[in-house]
Amino acid sequence: MRRIDPFSPLSLMMAFFISGVLLPLYPFLNMEDGFTQYWPFAFSDRDGAALFAVLGHTLALICFACAYLVVQRGPRAGATPRILRCLGFIKNRPPLTFYLMGGIATLGLALTVHLLGGFEQLLAATSNRTRAFAGLNFIILLQNAFLSVGMAWALMLTNRRHRVSRGAVMCFAIYFLVSIGIIALQGAKATIFVYVIAMALIWHYRVRSFSAWKLVVSGAVLFVLLMIYHVIKQEYLVLGHFAFTIYGDNIFSAFLKFLFLQFTGNMMQLQTLAVLMDAMPGQLPFLHGQTLLMVALIWIPSALFPAKPLTAPGIFTLAFWPAAWLEQGTTLPPGYFGEMYMNFGWFGLIGGGLVAGLLYGWSYRAMRSRPDCDLTLGRHALFLSLLLHYFRGEVASVTVLFFTIYVPFWLIIKLSAPRLLVTRAVN
Repeated sequence: MRRIDPFSPLSLMMAFFISGVLLPLYPFLNMEDGFTQYWPFAFSDRDGAALFAVLGHTLALICFACAYLVVQRGPRAGATPRILRCLGFIKNRPPLTFYLMGGIATLGLALTVHLLGGFEQLLAATSNRTRAFAGLNFIILLQNAFLSVGMAWALMLTNRRHRVSRGAVMCFAIYFLVSIGIIALQGAKATIFVYVIAMALIWHYRVRSFSAWKLVVSGAVLFVLLMIYHVIKQEYLVLGHFAFTIYGDNIFSAFLKFLFLQFTGNMMQLQTLAVLMDAMPGQLPFLHGQTLLMVALIWIPSALFPAKPLTAPGIFTLAFWPAAWLEQGTTLPPGYFGEMYMNFGWFGLIGGGLVAGLLYGWSYRAMRSRPDCDLTLGRHALFLSLLLHYFRGEVASVTVLFFTIYVPFWLIIKLSAPRLLVTRAVN
């Protein structure tokens, strides 16, 4: 019997469906979830909207699975020669492109600190990054090259074609921790999550595979660590104390309640789709692809395109919680399938599931056929690490995050990894 890969896109999508659709159902119907507390909405039929949201996500999941499995059942690569790109040390040193991309990322960090007015201002900005970083997004995104170098370095160390010294592993470990600290200054949990998951995927396919239960436990630990980071940057640095203590009689019970509210307030795809199904098209007309155009338009600076449309979170928030954006600068993402529904209704759920299944099926198949290729594995690790952010976020911003990490990574591989011709594909 073939072993199920817990890191396969289908396995992860099913886990996200359980976490973001099924688990929040009971607390949502009883109005005890984080979404209801943070984003109150007057449903005309709460139970009916929840039922249709579950059915909608189930339909989308079925479409995703069908498209994904069709790709996996295609003809296998045989003994056809394949081209692999594998990084290696040059005279016991990393390739020069590591230093080049690291220098670009460092320049982005230095410019950010300078334009904000100092390091203290940078620390303060992490608590309200939407407004503090307004107009600086492209400069800040240069720092994502730190992730590109880290991924390339991990792939180079784990490639079986090279012998690696302990000193090289120690240097990488120091770089990894320092780069996480620098990325944390952006105030974005999402970027840290992507970095860690991409590294875990490289370890999973190159060194030692994760079992399902180890993956669940590791995911829970990562969630707790990210929430600790959240309360430090959102509460302690802003207020000088931890505000979550109001949720319980002692700090432990209060933190557990905080974790529950944060989990149901982040994995809330049931609730966001329920809002859309209850309110559309009465309160918000269908958008017919408007938010999907932002995948291209988002790259144009607002100074050059003042009339640039809003992304899906902006439209969603302004339609139902305008004060959150106008007074706090906060937006709520509708989720990938929520955005598909915003644009095309039920047809969007079907088409969105099919497209996502095809793309992730192709990426997984390409990686499984060439696990020794640094470019293929790195691309898949990055793309798969963004699956949760697509599921709970939206298309345009997550795609920007993908390309700002992938393009420097691709340049490192193209400029520094030699092309190797192999006569046997790995299946």
